[in-house]
Amino acid sequence: MSDLNPQQFPWMRSDAVIAIFDALPKGSTRFVGGCVRNALWDEVVGDIDLATQLEPAAVIEALKAADIRTVPTGIDHGTVTAVIGGKPHEITSLRKDVETDGRRAVVAFTQDWAEDAQRRDLTINALYAGYDGQVFDPTGQGLDDIKARKFRFVGDAEARVQEDYLRILRFFRFLAWYGRDEKVDAASLKACRDHRAGLRKLSSERVWIEIKKLLSAPRPIRACRIMLTNDILETLLPESNNVDGLDYLLKLEAREAIAPDPMLRIMALSAREPLQMALLCKRLKMSNAETERLRGWADDSAQLSPDMAERDKLTAIYRSGKQVILDRARLRAAGAERAMDSAKWMMLADLAMGWTPPEFPISGKDLAKAGVPKGPEMGRALKALEALWVRSGFMTEKPQLLAALKLLGH
Repeated sequence: MSDLNPQQFPWMRSDAVIAIFDALPKGSTRFVGGCVRNALWDEVVGDIDLATQLEPAAVIEALKAADIRTVPTGIDHGTVTAVIGGKPHEITSLRKDVETDGRRAVVAFTQDWAEDAQRRDLTINALYAGYDGQVFDPTGQGLDDIKARKFRFVGDAEARVQEDYLRILRFFRFLAWYGRDEKVDAASLKACRDHRAGLRKLSSERVWIEIKKLLSAPRPIRACRIMLTNDILETLLPESNNVDGLDYLLKLEAREAIAPDPMLRIMALSAREPLQMALLCKRLKMSNAETERLRGWADDSAQLSPDMAERDKLTAIYRSGKQVILDRARLRAAGAERAMDSAKWMMLADLAMGWTPPEFPISGKDLAKAGVPKGPEMGRALKALEALWVRSGFMTEKPQLLAALKLLGH
């Protein structure tokens, strides 16, 4: 298939798309990139991006005339976002690179579709489709590469990578998501390998976004192995290059119907070393929630065993937290040599996921009423009573706990 049938793809005739194409001059605008690529592959289409021969000011003027709200999200690089029914649609003016430094580009606007295609990363992402579904392939290679599922850079691979080193990660991300067992393009792989040091020049935020996208792919193992053997994974994630650990987790995911989770997958790639994980979180500028989860996994000191008694399991979940025990148990299940042990670790994981830890029934106010002075003494008393409550399997009730204060000398 080289053209798209709008009747087959509802997104090509959504109310928002119709409104945008009606607002802009006929023939000036086309679908571009991922939506065209995925439709040709019969993959799920996510964002709908449009390219236009109009410059941003003209796009804004035309959309406003049609009462379409616009947001100048990336106007310096030619991108205007049309918001219709609460949903954003990015419209980017055709561009050509004037100057690049491996991180960002200075662009000039053009009306030439071929010039715009030449500045894109991969041939499969340099395809355009008109409103009628006709597909345009300015590089002359995109459609052939779609059919062969070939991932290669537009034009000279060395030049494309040096324009923006993030393209190395994008290359492997697309390979992870859409590649099968096809031979990897030698020139593209060589360019990635030869210029891998450029990854260190990129902003942490951009790198982490791409890593998460790559690790969200259904089966990223082949892409990760290729990155490992070409010294790209070591350059990018020196703390997280245990591809065998990732492979074990992916097999567990398939057996247990566990949804892809990039945070759990990066744990599988890593050693449970607190200092290394702290440095990784800081270097990649992970969010507070991501840092808490990764460091919680690395720092946890609970002694876990697949043959633990139920009470000990619940104690570990209560002390360490549901997410920490869930992550640790799933990773141990993935790495277990015996199927029986793997099943036991999954029972612990399921318990952590399904159990709601009870709330400790004693508060500082309760102890104050019982005559315990505020300060360190009250803190020690609370800690001792909580330990008693936990050892009882969370069964001891408030009156009995308060009565136990006498045993503590209060």
